[in-house]
Amino acid sequence: MSLGETIYRLRTEKSLSQGDLAEMLEVSRQSISKWENNSAVPDLEKIIRLSEIFEVSLDELVKGEETPRRTATVNNIPQENVREVGFPPRKIAGIILLCMAFLVVMFFLVAGGGLAGLIFALPFLTCGILCFALKKNVGLWCAWDLYVLFDLYMSYATGISRASVLYSFQWTPEMNYMRLAFAWFAVISLAVMIAVTVVRFGKEPFDTEQKGRRKLIGAWAILLLIQAVAMLWPRTNFFDYILANIVSMGTVYQLISIVLSWAKIVAFTVAVVCTSRFIKMKKQK
Repeated sequence: MSLGETIYRLRTEKSLSQGDLAEMLEVSRQSISKWENNSAVPDLEKIIRLSEIFEVSLDELVKGEETPRRTATVNNIPQENVREVGFPPRKIAGIILLCMAFLVVMFFLVAGGGLAGLIFALPFLTCGILCFALKKNVGLWCAWDLYVLFDLYMSYATGISRASVLYSFQWTPEMNYMRLAFAWFAVISLAVMIAVTVVRFGKEPFDTEQKGRRKLIGAWAILLLIQAVAMLWPRTNFFDYILANIVSMGTVYQLISIVLSWAKIVAFTVAVVCTSRFIKMKKQK
């Protein structure tokens, strides 16, 4: 019996769909399908994980030797692999966060500051929504959400920019070292967030080299395009004619600068993730 046939047999014995198994292994459903059709072979790490999920030895999994086992049900799967049933912890956390947002808004309404209440409740509200909307990597996306809100607050309320770190050696006491410290905190936090995201999403190789190369080139091309737009747009008077009667040009400049800045961050992170996945795919060949 081939490895693919063994995976199919053990999966069906456990009453798992391809999607269920893919979620446990943190791979795509297409990868499971390719393994079962013997058009691709899982790497050693995934084979070991399969043996743990199916509760069989590596020898039995690879050779396909069928031996008596306990009744094959989802209840026999290790607890960390069981899908969410009932009311999962992430939804409990979401309810708590939404309640916190409501209490913050009510507190500020009573105190006479409705707008301030919405601003201070926003982190609780958005993270609570993410807890309900997402099933995986909720903590990571909530961390990104809090960082984005922190970055927007720094830009609009304090005028602190991450770019301030470029002038660290020219900084003077009159420029307030606390502002520079916040800028460095923002840069270091961003680097950590990107690194964690790359580690989390960059460990699964692409299914094919052609697909990987196409996504890799596309990701870096988009990053270069965004960078080119960011360098060229302040030199045009286009916004002077379109938006002059809506908001001040200073506000427009700041808003577009923030959008382009985050577009570059997202594009760079995606490009690095694609690079990591492509390198991993090449190493496995």
